[in-house]
Amino acid sequence: MTSKTKHSGGPKTNKGKAISSRNSTTHGLTARHWQNNKEQDLYNENIVELVKDFDPQTHIERMLISKLAECTVRLMRIQQVENALFDLASSEAEHPDEVIKSLDHDNSDSKLIKAMQAASLGNLKYDPKAEEEKKNLINEIDSQNLSNVSGWGYIKKHMPTVKAYIINKCTEENLDLHSFMHREGGHSGPSIIRLVGVRPGDSSDDEPIDNDLLSKEEITKDITKIKSTAFQAYLENLSKSLDRDIRAQMILTSLEKRTQQVKEAAMPDPQKLGLIQRYRTADDRQFSKTLGELLELQKRRKTV
Repeated sequence: MTSKTKHSGGPKTNKGKAISSRNSTTHGLTARHWQNNKEQDLYNENIVELVKDFDPQTHIERMLISKLAECTVRLMRIQQVENALFDLASSEAEHPDEVIKSLDHDNSDSKLIKAMQAASLGNLKYDPKAEEEKKNLINEIDSQNLSNVSGWGYIKKHMPTVKAYIINKCTEENLDLHSFMHREGGHSGPSIIRLVGVRPGDSSDDEPIDNDLLSKEEITKDITKIKSTAFQAYLENLSKSLDRDIRAQMILTSLEKRTQQVKEAAMPDPQKLGLIQRYRTADDRQFSKTLGELLELQKRRKTV
């Protein structure tokens, strides 16, 4: 019969080693498994200081010292979790959507919200000059009875600021007025946009040309084909769009300050915060109870 080895050499598998390591918790005050080295070090430090303070003489007193150190480490862990929850809430509150929700404005205007979101995400700054130009356009449009707008001739005669704005838009996009109004009116069908500096059918920019920019005469050609109702609808929509832009720009003046306020006032999820408070209360009570038991034991021992 083959004799069995008397000494196994300890556990070989990870599972066995884990079980063995947990057994060490019964063999000394500092033998404790914690989440990380920082917690283990804090536990060990507390053991050293508590032993100095209370000079435990019995096994029960040493067990109570160990429990006090455990409560201290758990309270530190709870505080770290709470701090992380507040940091997370503050970080999430910084998102433009959360800042905008906190603003005291009519949130029923989805287009205004989108304008504010775009302004915030784009890190745009308040531009008083742009605001003044938009106000001038709105005032000029609002001063007219739009039903009297019979066509481009009326705009040229009575609305010079609007006329210059439309021409500039067409020039920027190299688009004639008829195509511009066709597009702005939401009509289907092709709008002709001429590419500056590229020959028709050429995908490269090796051969730039100088005659692709539309002249003012070319921009205003075919204006008789544009219905008065198209101009009227465009002006009404332009006024509303400019008003939204101005309101969004005005919000930008206080957005940075508001963002900081929202971050500072951010609160974690109430359920998670409530759970943290319950854990803290339980550990506080355990610490107080254990300390009382230790003091009572030492008092009895000294009177014997």
